[in-house]
Amino acid sequence: MAHFGDLLHRLTESVATRDPGQPLSARMCAAYRDLAGAGAAALTVDYARANRVTLCTTSEVARRLEDLQDVLGEGPGHSAARSGQIEVCAVPGSSSSRWSIFVEASQDVVDAATIHAVPMHPEREVLGVITLYDDRSDHRRLTLGRDQLQFLANVVGAALIGEAGDTASFNSGPWASRAQVHQATGMVVAQLHISPDDALAVLRAHAYGQQATLSEIAAAVVERRLTFTPH
Repeated sequence: MAHFGDLLHRLTESVATRDPGQPLSARMCAAYRDLAGAGAAALTVDYARANRVTLCTTSEVARRLEDLQDVLGEGPGHSAARSGQIEVCAVPGSSSSRWSIFVEASQDVVDAATIHAVPMHPEREVLGVITLYDDRSDHRRLTLGRDQLQFLANVVGAALIGEAGDTASFNSGPWASRAQVHQATGMVVAQLHISPDDALAVLRAHAYGQQATLSEIAAAVVERRLTFTPH
């Protein structure tokens, strides 16, 4: 097992050699993926909260599976955010899986995969989750153990605390799409006279039913291409 100091050096070196024009979150996410030996990764902050934001995905499959967890409100990422522990999910899986709905829906995205959700908690509270995605068909195994994965995730979380709290970024990039979800939720509240939690559930249901992302449905509501009226 590599010493944690060596891992920190390798992470720093990997981030430093990437395009400085990319956001720090994107460089950290890609470096973490490479050090872990995974096929793809996603980095999401405030995972189980209303202001959840995915700052980076390294592939289309990672993006779609991360969006799916957002829409369904379940999956290993949600569990990792709540438990503060690494969660592992296999696709396909058994009907008794804790994430049976997510596992079944995931098979529309990927035939087979192993998913590792690693919480970032540089302090007591979980800041977010790094999710690693791997196609199992090539029998790839992660090159880092659980302790190493957790150590590096905490390092990444500590590095991103400033970026995650930078409200100046809220009007651009991934923050802007989440702000639009909040706006759409408020519009559904006004249209249907329901609670914000119920309004968000309505948006998620439409996203799932239309095989769209939550951001896409929110945009349709904000642009008034999709409206709701009480029966």
